[in-house]
Amino acid sequence: MIDVIKKKFSLTMPLFVSSDRDFLKLEMKPYLQPFEENLAIRELLALIGTETPLREENGYYIIKTEVSEEFLLSRLTYWQRLGRDYLIPTLQKSLEFTQNGFEKTKLQKELHNARRLRYGPHDIHEYRGKFFPQLVKSLINIAGVSENSFILDPMSGSGTTPCEVLAMGCNALGLDLNPLSVLISQVKCSLILETHKTFKENIDKNVNKFRFSKCKLEDHWNSEDLKYLKLWFSEAALDDCASILGNINKINNPVYKEFFRVCFSNIIRPISWQKETDLRVRKEIKVYDKGMAIDKFNEEVLKQYDKIYSYLSVLPPRSNHPMFSIKQGDSLRISELFSQYKNKVDLLITSPPYATALPYLDTDRLSLIILGLLPHKEHKYAEFQMVGTREISERQRVEAWDYYLIRRKVLPSNIIKLIDEIANHNHGDNIGFRRRNLPALLGRYFINMFDAMKSAHSLMKKGASAFYIVGNNSTTVNSKKIMIPTDSYLYEIGEVAGWKQNEFIPMELLSSRDIFRENRGSTETILHFRA
Repeated sequence: MIDVIKKKFSLTMPLFVSSDRDFLKLEMKPYLQPFEENLAIRELLALIGTETPLREENGYYIIKTEVSEEFLLSRLTYWQRLGRDYLIPTLQKSLEFTQNGFEKTKLQKELHNARRLRYGPHDIHEYRGKFFPQLVKSLINIAGVSENSFILDPMSGSGTTPCEVLAMGCNALGLDLNPLSVLISQVKCSLILETHKTFKENIDKNVNKFRFSKCKLEDHWNSEDLKYLKLWFSEAALDDCASILGNINKINNPVYKEFFRVCFSNIIRPISWQKETDLRVRKEIKVYDKGMAIDKFNEEVLKQYDKIYSYLSVLPPRSNHPMFSIKQGDSLRISELFSQYKNKVDLLITSPPYATALPYLDTDRLSLIILGLLPHKEHKYAEFQMVGTREISERQRVEAWDYYLIRRKVLPSNIIKLIDEIANHNHGDNIGFRRRNLPALLGRYFINMFDAMKSAHSLMKKGASAFYIVGNNSTTVNSKKIMIPTDSYLYEIGEVAGWKQNEFIPMELLSSRDIFRENRGSTETILHFRA
């Protein structure tokens, strides 16, 4: 398919652009945000040489270089076409084309002129708080790491960083406390290493074997979890869920068994009584028609099959054999969990949770139970362990505040001052539990981030880069809005934890094209450290 895309969207260079073959001509994507335009120039110069003069002429960029077109076509992120005699699409642009599936990709008559974030395996699950794959790839380029490098994401979420790392021929290390996150990440990484032919053969083989016969509910869930599920699903829906799991559990190949489990997880919300427009698990009784879950499951499998098959058809075969290791565990202990990689990691890219972050476990609570990843009785404790959690009991609040008072000296003084200022008001009388909890949650969050950043630092090679992409939030104290500048605070905390501050890169946005707010909640900052 990549040849079809290259042929269809190749462009003969206009006469006004230099015809000298020593000069490479490049076309930047037209819909980039200002910070992405900056990253585009930086990744280009990182791959070619920062001393190389670059000029712009009539909307094209021109640079003299001996670096091959093939190399740059395979690596560049924010550039849509380049060439010497004529322009052809970059691999990244071709991969983004596959977002609409095989047939629509072949029929496309013009370059897409809007951002695409959900191509290939990046759309495999409606996971909240997703990272941007293009940002990850550009940072890998800017860091200047080569194939076979080890790249770490200590809070890997749904696996965007490990997925992009493998696609570029590097080795991926990831960690997350959420078992659903780990499952999604492992599936995405496994599929990246498959060929499109193998993927097609395995999907076809397993789908053709599916027979959705009735199964006993007790074969899949214990009595306590089943009692809870009956509060959130109709009897017919649970029967269909059991039938789907019965088919999935017969699959022998673990890669494809887990792929179908992730597809199943992605339809849990619409077939349950969970309110679809709500991040939390709140009830909204809906009519369920027998077989609805099976129909939605089949539709989801076909949708993901189409996208991933198209993506793998475009992704070129690798000359090396990259590996990945995605583990479930606490980022505060990552140096222990990946001790074999101490002083061996070449790059870190992560997007840690916000302070008082999204309720990740709560959002996917039903999937965690349906798939047997986390029993209902363990959810509250697991949620409390998450960095950035906002779900705590009164007892846990008191314990967290005491913990902060004991360890607060590891934090910079301005952070302590802000937390204490909020506490002076929020610990007063007639304050709602959310506001009362905030000082303890903030103290715990920043101390946890100190521990996590310090632990990750011990795995890095000397001089290796780390990129933390973080956002800010705010609160109200005594009717006054107070900003919580998480980005600048974590930049300071990183230095205290052993990192060398290298660069603070705001991700400024144009309001007219601010597609990021819907996905992430605020503008963000790239914190660049060196080990």
